[in-house]
Amino acid sequence: MNRYFEIRDLALKCLEEKAHGFYKRQMLEHMFQVETLCILLAQKRQLNLELSAIIGVLHDLSIPLDCNDFNHAARSSMIAKDFLMQSGLFTEEEISIITSAIANHSHKEREDDAYSELIKDADVLSHVLQGEILKEPAQKRYQNIQL
Repeated sequence: MNRYFEIRDLALKCLEEKAHGFYKRQMLEHMFQVETLCILLAQKRQLNLELSAIIGVLHDLSIPLDCNDFNHAARSSMIAKDFLMQSGLFTEEEISIITSAIANHSHKEREDDAYSELIKDADVLSHVLQGEILKEPAQKRYQNIQL
């Protein structure tokens, strides 16, 4: 998981330099909670733990940087791609897996690849743990998550 630590450190440095206040505090809590849930679900689903942890940490990164969540999945995916390419540690296939999952994670109403499903489920579980009221697609997904 050495690559994970490098990407996590890039994300934390970015947040430290560019994010402030409520969005920053909220993001730190959410990103580590989702990362932990991704690892748990990845173990159960026999997915790569390192890629899953990276997806969890980076999935909402654009929100505190832009101070809004409009189109955040696509924007976070682009930020993730920059981080992954900058590190030089990932194959094109790994970058594609990570960025696709991040880009897809807001589409709770549809079924995508295994890593996209992983981040969708981890994100929903995190929102439930934070006491948020889920909208219909997320509520339906929550009822179907197998732990």
